[in-house]
Amino acid sequence: MAKKSKKLNNPKGFLNSLFPGLILFLSVIAYLFQSYQLGHLILVFPLDLILVGHFGVMLFFQQIYLYMVKKDEKSNGKQNKKSGMNKKPLIKSAKDFTMHQEGGRKALHLLGFLLIPPYFGMGLFYYNILRVILNFINAPPMNINSYYIPQTIALLGILTAFIFVMVPEIYRMFEHKYCMLQRFMKILRKDEMYSIGPHINMIVGMIIPIILIPEPFMAVGTLFSGIMADGIASVMGKKYGKHIFNKKNNKTIEGLLAATATSFLTSFIFYIFNYPLWQCILFSSICCIIFAIIDYLSLPLSDNILIPVITGFLIILTYNILIL
Repeated sequence: MAKKSKKLNNPKGFLNSLFPGLILFLSVIAYLFQSYQLGHLILVFPLDLILVGHFGVMLFFQQIYLYMVKKDEKSNGKQNKKSGMNKKPLIKSAKDFTMHQEGGRKALHLLGFLLIPPYFGMGLFYYNILRVILNFINAPPMNINSYYIPQTIALLGILTAFIFVMVPEIYRMFEHKYCMLQRFMKILRKDEMYSIGPHINMIVGMIIPIILIPEPFMAVGTLFSGIMADGIASVMGKKYGKHIFNKKNNKTIEGLLAATATSFLTSFIFYIFNYPLWQCILFSSICCIIFAIIDYLSLPLSDNILIPVITGFLIILTYNILIL
């Protein structure tokens, strides 16, 4: 994808195809560091085996989809051309998206709500089910401290989500029509069409904060502040925005202000459950300031990665400084 973006003179697409790889590399470093601190890998048996199984299942279904597309092309030939199967995807810029289409793009951020169950109840429930199964088959027990169970199951969930979207994305790199997640093609902007999609960037951006922040309220508050704010910025800017500060990305002052307030309030709601008021205000201020700066600068790198990674790193760094 990076090579194709460079060939098409798409610097933003080029950077957004390389940057996720760098973040994934840093995620591996963070994973190994945290595993060293714990004295064992975060994803212990059978969680590692489950993750491999998820990869195998997704690869299997993607191969079936590829087989069906090629079989249909071979059997129908000319009919496929008439039906539009070989048509190139429609390319749109940010300003071309309607309110409804922009809402569809930002609906991806609602997937962030799937992080809540692993951290607050479902993670422990899932862990206990696995423990019963392991006892039944006389397999070695999982060596996970109860404090880290929500973080571990959340990491398993986000890596599973990454596999489910990345496998089809790899096929899209070769030919758009071979990707089984065709619905994602309709929400891609011009600079995203031949680069890694925004859904990949969003998931990759969550991995490092999940690895670095074991405490549920801090982890969810930090991640949700950016997820909710980004969605509000686009929707509110599209509906009520009148003062545009970035014509290329169609960003407005109204959207930025609404998003900054949303970032502060969203993170504060989670932080207040487990931290003193002054720490909540400090952490929430970090979240909304980082969001506002990155959103205003409109850097060529995807804010879906930049915001959670930078915010997560600064939050955990600030917290460690405070408890020293």
